Amino acid sequence: MALMASFSGIRGIYGKDLTDSVAVKYAHGYYSFLKDKAGKSNPTIVIGADTRPSGVKLSDAILGLIDCNFIDVGIAPTPAIELAVRHFNADGGIIITASHNEPYWNGFKFLGSDGAVLSENEMNLVINNAKSLKNFHKIQERKILERNTEAISKYADFILKIAGRENLERIKGSKQRIVIDPNGGTAVIAKRILEKIGVEAIGVNMAYGEFNRAVEPTEDSLIYLKNIIDGKNADFAAGFDCDADRVEILLKNGKFLSGNYLLALAVDEILSMAGSGQNKVVVVNDATSNVVRDVAQKFGAKIREVEVGETNVIEEMYKSKAVVGGEGSSGGVIIPPSKCRDGILTLLMILSIVAKKEQKLEDIIDELPKYFTLRKKLEFNITKHNGIKKHIKNYYSKKGAEIRETGGIKGGLKVITGKNSFVWFRASRTEEDVFRIISDSNNEKEAQKLMEESIEVFNKANE
Repeated sequence: MALMASFSGIRGIYGKDLTDSVAVKYAHGYYSFLKDKAGKSNPTIVIGADTRPSGVKLSDAILGLIDCNFIDVGIAPTPAIELAVRHFNADGGIIITASHNEPYWNGFKFLGSDGAVLSENEMNLVINNAKSLKNFHKIQERKILERNTEAISKYADFILKIAGRENLERIKGSKQRIVIDPNGGTAVIAKRILEKIGVEAIGVNMAYGEFNRAVEPTEDSLIYLKNIIDGKNADFAAGFDCDADRVEILLKNGKFLSGNYLLALAVDEILSMAGSGQNKVVVVNDATSNVVRDVAQKFGAKIREVEVGETNVIEEMYKSKAVVGGEGSSGGVIIPPSKCRDGILTLLMILSIVAKKEQKLEDIIDELPKYFTLRKKLEFNITKHNGIKKHIKNYYSKKGAEIRETGGIKGGLKVITGKNSFVWFRASRTEEDVFRIISDSNNEKEAQKLMEESIEVFNKANE
């Protein structure tokens, strides 16, 4: 294993690839970048963390070795820390998190003054600064403002305002009962927020830092919630990752509602409220299911695809003044003026749709176009990365398929195999030695066939 440093942030196994001294080097690299960008010798930085056991150690290391004004918001969801940067008028922020990676991992997301994650170019400057850093000294005395309560309170107000008073009243009147599973992560605060608006939230795995399932919310990791839904007669269950920027849902009938369908529901709702769809834009990553495209086209809205990565989606959203965006391949919708994927806000949106339509969530889903999305993670030899991509391109080009690339040789490779089918390839930026493959089609057999073929093509290239 090695430290993963990309525009997605810094991630590594704590105590092995990611040590306190490595953390301080990258934090110093960010501090130098921020000083230049803000034009200040002493910028203000918001710092916060998810619930991993190494978070406190990394935070203490950074706070003791960087000479700037820190506002420490403690344990908080990533969207709350991003909002805190704007709320406190800070110059930037550091989120100590490895998001959906397992608890023995940790890492960082670095933020600009708008609270959004840095762009790829900005992140490259931070990485280069960190690599060229020779030494640093310990700070003898410093004043740190602790603002956890205020940050969480402002975040709750912020997402409730986005949801809207009328929707909140509907949610309250609908008397919904749901199971929420933060898995010991920062989404523990979701229970308080939901109860504030009249939702009966049954909490599972509510103790900070106690991880009782895989951190990434997937069909496999959430399936056990079916028994709890049945036992508590709940409407559905919502499972989060550690920093609460992702949410996935398990329906009462036991079916898994993926991030693609969560995004499709949000797009349907927002475009239906936005009047004429012409000139309306929806931004997604290129691994997002065509179900979102179909919903957007129903309203005459334009779909713009970008490379996987929250920063890419955010950048295009604000450039094109998009009404909504997200990464269907990872459960979390981006709803302006929020500038990040937000699992708790996404859940609020789903609750409001259920209340408004006065239908069960599974019945609402049945009204959307049917797509079948398969995902596979395969280990590969990273020295063969470029050769693998070239082999895949050559194979599908000879078959006459349309090939789209985002982000150059290291970005996504999307093979359009039909009007309603594609297969997608990309090496992970957050998990070393992992190649991701996604097949998507409105025909279940076609999705399966595409996945089997793509694995065969990949394995041949990886020999």
